[in-house]
Amino acid sequence: MESTHFLVVAGPMSAALLRTVQDRFDYVRVIASRSHSVIECSVRDQSALRALVTQLWDAGCELILLAQIVENSRSHHDHAH
Repeated sequence: MESTHFLVVAGPMSAALLRTVQDRFDYVRVIASRSHSVIECSVRDQSALRALVTQLWDAGCELILLAQIVENSRSHHDHAH
């Protein structure tokens, strides 16, 4: 089951690294500034997430934050009494 992750790395990402990440993962969005880059992507499992983090480390990126976004599939009606 795919899940959405946000990764924050120090500094901007190179265009080559961005292309590599986009080629490996289904959905990738990057918001970059001079001080950091925020990567939002869908990851299918823990080994794919580890591959992404390793790829960033191998490119010399400093990982500042890693967060998984958990979507609640239950509706508000599930909580009604």
